[in-house]
Amino acid sequence: MDLSNPLHLIAAIVAALGVAALLVLLIVFLFKPSAGRDRLRLAFLSLLGRRDRKNHVFLGISSSSRLMARSILAEWKAEKKKKDQGRILFVDLTGTFQPTLERNLREELGSHRISVFCGHLPQEREARLADALGLPGLQVWLANKRTSLYLVSEKSKENSLLLSAATDDTSIKAKIFCYESRPDGFDTLVASTASRVRMLNPHQMTFTNLKLHAPALMPVHYVQKEPQGYVKQGLHALIVGFGSIGQEAARFLYEYGSFVGKDYGRAPMSIQVFDPRLDFILGQFLESAPGLKGDDAFQWHREPASSVAFWEAFEQDPLINYVVVAVDEGLQNIQLGVSLLQAAARSGRDLSHMLILVRDWDGSKKTQHVLDFYNAAYCPEGCKVLQRFGMAKDIWDTDVISGKRLKKAAKDLSKEESWEERKERLSQAGPDQLKNRLELHRRQSEEIFGVLYAPTLHALAPEGEYLAAQEHLHWMNALIVMGYTNGPQNELLKRLPNLIPYPDLKK
Repeated sequence: MDLSNPLHLIAAIVAALGVAALLVLLIVFLFKPSAGRDRLRLAFLSLLGRRDRKNHVFLGISSSSRLMARSILAEWKAEKKKKDQGRILFVDLTGTFQPTLERNLREELGSHRISVFCGHLPQEREARLADALGLPGLQVWLANKRTSLYLVSEKSKENSLLLSAATDDTSIKAKIFCYESRPDGFDTLVASTASRVRMLNPHQMTFTNLKLHAPALMPVHYVQKEPQGYVKQGLHALIVGFGSIGQEAARFLYEYGSFVGKDYGRAPMSIQVFDPRLDFILGQFLESAPGLKGDDAFQWHREPASSVAFWEAFEQDPLINYVVVAVDEGLQNIQLGVSLLQAAARSGRDLSHMLILVRDWDGSKKTQHVLDFYNAAYCPEGCKVLQRFGMAKDIWDTDVISGKRLKKAAKDLSKEESWEERKERLSQAGPDQLKNRLELHRRQSEEIFGVLYAPTLHALAPEGEYLAAQEHLHWMNALIVMGYTNGPQNELLKRLPNLIPYPDLKK
C-alpha cells in the first residue's frame, strides 16, 4: 500500500482505528464483562440512531415484561413500519451478569431487536435514574419522549423504589408505565406527576381487555331487551370471590349491566357477591366508590362457595344467568364453574342464555380442554356457557397497556377543544394544579367511556327513544365506580352535578 497516496493513508488510519476498537472491545468483554460491556453497547446503539425511534425499556425481567415485549413485537410485525421501530431494552436488576440471558430472550421472543443489560436497583439517591441503575448510557434513551419506560418487577417494593427514582429525575421525558396490583397503589404520587405515569393494574386491565376484545360477553346480551330500546328484565349476576378481580367485576357489572326500564329509570338489577372475607375488604371498596353505599343492586353474602347457603341462594334465584368466578387464579375457578354449570343444567335453566366467566390467569391448553369438554356435555350445540377470562397473555396487550386505539377514537368525541388544547390548558403550573389534573383525567376518561360503551348502545337500539336515558345512566354509573358522587362540582372531593337518575333531571 502506497501511504504517500492520501486515499491509501486514510484507509490505513481507518483500518488501524478499527483494529484498536476491536482490541478495546475484546479487553472489555474479557475483563469487564458487565458494566464496561453494557456501556459500550449502549453507546454503539445510540450512535446507530435507534434511540430516536419508538423504543421500549424494561426495568426488570419477569413473565409480565416478556409478555409485553412479545405483544410489542407482534404489533410491529402487523404495522410493518420498520423505519419507526426501534429496540426493546431489558435491564436485569439482579446485579449478576448472565451471558446467556440475552441469547435466550432473543430465541424465546424471536427477535434480534432485543438487548439485555446488567443493572442494579438504586442504592442511593441519584439525580438521574440511569446513573442509579449503574447504566449512564441509558440516559439518552430515557430523555427521548418517544421512549416507553416500564417498571415491571413483580415485587411491589422494587417498583415503588424505581418509580420514586424515575419521578425525581426531571431529565426523563419517556412515558412511564408502572406495574402495581393494588387498586390504590401510588395514587398520590401518580397524581403529582400528571400524565407522565400510568399504572398497570392487571385487575383493571382484565376488564379493559374484556370491553375491548370480547363484545359478545357484555351484559347487554344477557338481559331481555325491547325494540324501543329499554330493558324489560334486568341483569341478575353472581360474583364469587371479592378480591381485587371480584371488586373490578362489581364495578364492571354496575357500569355495563345497568339498563333503562320502561319508566326511564334503572331496570331492576341484582348483583349477588359471596366472599367470607367481606368484613375485611368491603369497607375499603365502598369508601373508594361511596356512591355504591346502600345501592339495592348489591346483595352481600359472607358465606363461602362451599357453603349450603351459597348453593341455596343460587338455586332460589333462577334468574341468575351472568356469573363471575374469581376465587383464585385458575384451578378452583374452573372446578367451581363446572359445578355451577352442572347445577344449572339439573335445575333446567336456559343454558343458551347463560354465561359463567372463570378467571384463568395461566391460560393453559389443558384448562381450555376441560371447559370445552363440559360445554359439549351440558350445553346446546354451538353454545359455550363456560368461558375463561383474565389470561395474562391477553392482559399484557399493547392496546390495553398504551390505550392508543382508545385515545385515537376518543379524541373525536372532544367537541369543545382538542385533547392537546385541553391538556395544555389544564397542565399549567399553579395553585389549582392538582384539581386541574384530576379534571383532565376525568374528562379524558369520560370520552373513553363513550368509545367502549358504543357496542352496548348499538346492541340495545341506537335510534330508540330511550337512548338519551341510557347514555345518561351509563355516564352516571361509570363516574360512580370511579368514586364520584352528586353535588356541586369539586374535583378534589370527586363531586359532580347531575349524578342522579334520568327522571329526576327534569324535576
